Amino acid sequence: MEKYFKYFGIPLIITLLTVIVGVGTYVAKKDDVSPIRTNDAFDSSVAVYDMADKLTESEEIALQELIDKMSVRACADIAIVTLDDPELGYLSAVREYADQFSEEMQMGYHGPGTEAIVFVDNWSRGGDGKIHSWVSTTESGLRSRLTDSDCTEILYILDEIPSDDADPYEQYYKIIEEIADEARPFNPPFGVGIVFIIALVVSAIYIALNWNSKLGKVTVQACTYVKDGEVDFAIKSDTFRNKTVSKVKIQSSSGGGGGGGGGSHGGGGHSR
Repeated sequence: MEKYFKYFGIPLIITLLTVIVGVGTYVAKKDDVSPIRTNDAFDSSVAVYDMADKLTESEEIALQELIDKMSVRACADIAIVTLDDPELGYLSAVREYADQFSEEMQMGYHGPGTEAIVFVDNWSRGGDGKIHSWVSTTESGLRSRLTDSDCTEILYILDEIPSDDADPYEQYYKIIEEIADEARPFNPPFGVGIVFIIALVVSAIYIALNWNSKLGKVTVQACTYVKDGEVDFAIKSDTFRNKTVSKVKIQSSSGGGGGGGGGSHGGGGHSR
């Protein structure tokens, strides 16, 4: 029994570890988010509000088609709003507008107040003389996937717009795609059964690579080092008389950063 365990013990351990890690990862990472939209209060077929008149009609249609697809990917209602309002001349005012828009329009993929994303871009240079943009998010599950720092980083795409008179369609398109990719729930494209198959394959590979080494030829016999009835070693020197041990202190660092986003809304903004 010990002989067989010697050959198959390590593959067995590899199999068990692979199964444990694989199943654990599958369960921990799989989000229980229904892909079926259940909100009738918000008309998701009208999600592009170009009040600043920055987009052509064909561009609005293309963005609407993109939002229809990306909303399913993100499991969240998504809307774009462009403004040219000098009264919203500060980032805090644009943020408040985006949050209120989500609430008043009753946005939410699984009902009002659930998963919703609103991108507001105010082109007026009133207030502090900058153009301010904000991405508002709701619902804790969505906000854990699309974090406040994610929203802020994505909005840096707006810096690619060359001037106030330029067409922002390409940048808006990129923003919606990246928002949906970040917000997308993790649903593994495989079942738990594949984990067991992978474990068996890994173990089989290990056995195939190590079987010959386990069954190598015996080159030392009982009488190899016996001469005239006495033990006789041809080489009597000790090669490993000295041992040098090097000790290196490993420095550990701690620290990190965090983002804001308290209350029922989260998100991030950018000024350009």
